[in-house]
Amino acid sequence: MDIPALLTSAGMNIGISVGIFSLYSILKKQPLNVRVYFGQRIAQGRTRNENLCFERFVPSASWILKSWEATEEDIFACGGIDAVVFLRIVVFSIRIFAIATILCTFLVLPLNYFGQGMQQGEDSTAMDLLTIGNVREGSRSMFRDL
Repeated sequence: MDIPALLTSAGMNIGISVGIFSLYSILKKQPLNVRVYFGQRIAQGRTRNENLCFERFVPSASWILKSWEATEEDIFACGGIDAVVFLRIVVFSIRIFAIATILCTFLVLPLNYFGQGMQQGEDSTAMDLLTIGNVREGSRSMFRDL
């Protein structure tokens, strides 16, 4: 396995994620976007401070903590039934992918890696050893691991 390529990919993904979170944090604080991010507050007559300050251009992570603490009742009051349904779909998807990740990491990946269908040579790469092509046809390994 090519560790530098894997670390480069992970670094790029982490960097892009931090950039997107920072951009969201900055855009949320701008006066032009108040109607987008705080529509419920405007409807209730509560508005934000419109003074120009340096704090608007500094990303913060406080919104992440607030989003973890929000209950479904808070989300329903702020965003309506659509937001609650969307949240439930996202949470369900995360749970399904977490289960699939655990199964594939501890069951399918070792089965494919230790299979005897191919040997690493000139025509195969390190990633080829992790595919189902590495398990011999008619192999009972898959049924023994289950």
